Amino acid sequence: MAGDLNSKFGAALDQFSGTRETRPAAGPYGKLQGQDGKAQSNTVEDSFAGEFAKLKLSIIRPVFSSIGNMLQERGHEFNISEEPGGKISIHIVPAGVNKSIHGYDWFPTLSFFSAPFTKTIGLHGRNMRPNAEGSSGNRGDFTLAQVTQDLVERELMKFIGEIANW
Repeated sequence: MAGDLNSKFGAALDQFSGTRETRPAAGPYGKLQGQDGKAQSNTVEDSFAGEFAKLKLSIIRPVFSSIGNMLQERGHEFNISEEPGGKISIHIVPAGVNKSIHGYDWFPTLSFFSAPFTKTIGLHGRNMRPNAEGSSGNRGDFTLAQVTQDLVERELMKFIGEIANW
C-alpha cells in the first residue's frame, strides 16, 4: 500500500517537504456485556459507534499511518491520537520546526469524529500557525458509507497542501 501511495502522492509530498530544510525524523472494541456476561443488544448509537470504530481501524488509521510514514521519510514528524469519544487525529510537525515545549495538538491537525445523533462523521482541520489568522474548522460531514480510503487520502492530501507553507 505504501508504494502505491508514494507513486500517487509523492510529488505533492515532495512539494510540501521542499519548502523547508529537512532534519532527521523523530522517532477493542468489543460488544457490551451485561452483568451476566452475555452480550447486550446494540442500540442504534452502539451500532453507529461500532461501525465508526471499524472505520478507524480499517481505513482512517492505516491511511494516516501510510501518509504519515511518507512524511516522516521526508523529515517531518507526525502523531496519531484517539480520544475516548471516538475522535481520531493526525498531527503534523513540519521539518525544521522546533517542537520542544509544545504538544502535538499545537501543530496542524486533521481529525475525524463521530456525531452519533446525526449518524455522521465530521472532519475538522486546524492548519493555522499558532497565534496567527488562518483556517480552522469544519471541513465536512459524511455518512459511514462515504468514509472510504479514497476520501481519507484526498482530504489528508488537500490538508497537507494547505499547510505546505506552514
